[in-house]
Amino acid sequence: MKAFNENLTPAQLNEYRLKMLSAQLLYAAEHSPFYNELLCGLDLPLTDINQLQSLPFTSADDIRSRGFALSCLPQREIKRIVTLKTSGTTGSSKRILFTAGDIERTVEFFCLGMQYMCSAGDTVGIFMPGLTDDGIGDQLARGLRRMGAVPMIYGAVADIADAVAFLKSTNFHTLVGIPSQMRALALACPELRPKNVLLSADYVAQSVKNTISRLWHTECFEHYGLTETCYGCAVECPEHTGMHIRNDEFIIEIAAPDGSVLPDGQHGEIVITSLRRQAMPLIRYRTGDMGRILSGPCRCGCCLPRLDHVSGRISELNRRPNIHSLDEALLGIDGVGDYTARLEDSVLTIYVNGNESCYSTVKDAVCTLYPEFTCVVNSGEMFKTNGTLKRKLSIK
Repeated sequence: MKAFNENLTPAQLNEYRLKMLSAQLLYAAEHSPFYNELLCGLDLPLTDINQLQSLPFTSADDIRSRGFALSCLPQREIKRIVTLKTSGTTGSSKRILFTAGDIERTVEFFCLGMQYMCSAGDTVGIFMPGLTDDGIGDQLARGLRRMGAVPMIYGAVADIADAVAFLKSTNFHTLVGIPSQMRALALACPELRPKNVLLSADYVAQSVKNTISRLWHTECFEHYGLTETCYGCAVECPEHTGMHIRNDEFIIEIAAPDGSVLPDGQHGEIVITSLRRQAMPLIRYRTGDMGRILSGPCRCGCCLPRLDHVSGRISELNRRPNIHSLDEALLGIDGVGDYTARLEDSVLTIYVNGNESCYSTVKDAVCTLYPEFTCVVNSGEMFKTNGTLKRKLSIK
């Protein structure tokens, strides 16, 4: 199966991108007050795809501070508005806007991308947030129905026992969910044998993939997407040599800290530019995520660049300790159901929700990872990852 313009050669893809990028920039400059200022003086159409690198970056701060100035359409033409709260107690929320057309193209992406994992007639369990109309669960279900599969939506897991009962109610071919929650279900119900599992909506630790694959004897796939990309962006094929990018919709660059564009194979910040966004175009949008582009053909036959495994949030990776490294170290230990962590006065305390017999293993793993801290392991039975609530690391 070829999807997302994967039947094109790299040269043909660049020709397509140049045409669509010029149209997107012209549209944004004409219809958005924010982009009218940002792109003032830009000579369009572009003559070379590399001219994209001369444009300024945009960021989440622009969306928070300028709000509807980024929108290209009046509110009556907006189908969905997603409000993302800031991490602190003050500050503006981030509002992301989509038209019906923006949503429709994501549904089609899900329809094509899920064909890597399932076929017509297969039953798919969806353990994702966003069960309202046009939310991620709803869009995924619509894409699955379009390809003839049978979606069953559960939602984000808040009650493991209830989710296990749902799992046992049907012979699911494919499961889609948040990585840590799929791992928790595998630990609670290891006798299940789904054909494959798609992990998305959070950092995907290799330890989590390994645990799920081992317990369920299944194949794990990764998907990368943001609310800003209308949830869909890149997904693995069965060769597992990087995620195939939604090339008809986005250009992905990898930026160094100084803003220069890095060559394929080097890690840096993932920067996304939309090609067909109607409500709120993204022009060189800094995601804050660390990743790299893989060049050369995929074993599936696609010759276009792919997005490698996303390493996590740059703000998290730049500090010691960080939650991504702790995930890798601790979520490969079956006795750890969940955890939180706290660093204060060089004492790193791990609060484990799980079997006390694993505490010494947890301590050894953390001491090896962060020898500069004193590690203490305590019970964390009061905490469980609930719904969209995630593990956290607090630093005092």
